Amino acid sequence: MKNTFATKAATFLLSLVFILIIVSFLFGNYDNFSSASPQDVATVEGLPISPREYQMRLSQQVEFFNQMMGGNITPQQIQQMGIKETVLGQLIQGKLLLSYGLKNGLSLSESELKEDIKKLPYFQREGKFDVVLYRNLLASNQYTPTQFEEMIGFDVASRKMEQMISAQKASEGMARDILRFKMNAVKTEAVRVERQNLISLIDVTPAEAKEFADKAENNKLLTDMYQENFAKYNKPEEVKARHILLKVENASKDAEVKAKIQKIATELTTKNFAEKAKALTEDPSGKSNGGDLGWFSKGRMVPEFEKAAFESSIGSIVGPIKTSFGYHMLFIEGKKGEEKKSFDQVKVELSTMAIQKRKSLDLDKLMTDTKSHLEAALKSNDQKAITADKAKMNLVHFPGTEVNQYDLSVGPNSLTADEGKRLFAAKAGDILDFSTPGALFLVKVGDKVNADVEAKISEMIKTEIQTQSQLLSRKFREEMLKELNTNAKVVTNPALL
Repeated sequence: MKNTFATKAATFLLSLVFILIIVSFLFGNYDNFSSASPQDVATVEGLPISPREYQMRLSQQVEFFNQMMGGNITPQQIQQMGIKETVLGQLIQGKLLLSYGLKNGLSLSESELKEDIKKLPYFQREGKFDVVLYRNLLASNQYTPTQFEEMIGFDVASRKMEQMISAQKASEGMARDILRFKMNAVKTEAVRVERQNLISLIDVTPAEAKEFADKAENNKLLTDMYQENFAKYNKPEEVKARHILLKVENASKDAEVKAKIQKIATELTTKNFAEKAKALTEDPSGKSNGGDLGWFSKGRMVPEFEKAAFESSIGSIVGPIKTSFGYHMLFIEGKKGEEKKSFDQVKVELSTMAIQKRKSLDLDKLMTDTKSHLEAALKSNDQKAITADKAKMNLVHFPGTEVNQYDLSVGPNSLTADEGKRLFAAKAGDILDFSTPGALFLVKVGDKVNADVEAKISEMIKTEIQTQSQLLSRKFREEMLKELNTNAKVVTNPALL
């Protein structure tokens, strides 16, 4: 009997796969499929990952980054971002699930598969399947019907496997319990200081530092420290800028785009540049931040853009600038000159740092004193002292944070189950010490959060069931892949990447 669910899934996937075949020829600039080696990129439990399959997925991923970055990414960027390795990893995971599915009977019958192929609009004339069109279209993409049908059969089995994984469903009772935990919350105020951030507060006299620097046996240590901190003492020239980008999709549009940005240039001022960028730029990230590029040094931007940025003065609006991405208008907001400090210039400073690290007993005492100081500041609500400590010791402050019994999170800090019990058993005004050897972490307990729990559960139960079902499916998938990876035989061919 024909499985309706499988048919719909197969039809969707067949359409998607054929679209990808077409997409791969539109965007596949990195390898020629017709000259691809018959050798496989990898095999997973005996299932091949062909050069064609790999290149198809790679082309998709490259096009995604092209769209995101507003221009064609280079082979160097593909390598730096590890795109090829990511694509191969995704394909291997897919084959692992497919292998598991095939071993457990997830497949389509030959008649079912052919019926679904006949329904694809790409192979139809006047609403009917055309076998000549089918064979010609496959041949033009270098597929035989047998190859195409085998590939589609594998893809449908993969799709069924993913559907099985996604079918994990959380019970209403489970979702209700989780919502009750989420709504049981307490207000807190917390502070966190890393132990290493206190090192710079340890007193070292100038005489101690000079004596340490003058000893020959300390030269290697200090030289190594200089190399570790090289970027701190040797900073390149930097520019802070905003830009507006208009893309040139093809050469025939060049004059039109240039005229458009020249008109925009006449309307730009230092005061309206950010707002104009939000409205006009075709750089996706610039829409939300007003074209802000932040600080950048030489070598970070394309040559034409870099030249204009570093040769222009603060406050100037420059352009149009033509690059491989299109036409840019550029606003220079700030500049930092190159900074270089030699080893001899910072030797005493490095000696101070080395001595501070060695004074472990002093650091232990400083940790204890700082803890007492912060407990007092929290208890008396001394916000001025807490603010001062932010700059002094890189203290992180979490004011007015609600902690619920499900997440047990104070900002990015997760409490253990035992710490959670202590928190919810404490009374308002208590200061709890959740410090570790590496950091001070103090939490001041506030009032319990009052809510009409049952009324809110009724409003949120459907969404929570869906959320927990997705989490269950994700966890199930992760655990399954972990198990399959442990025992699977995977052979890769890096030469074909």
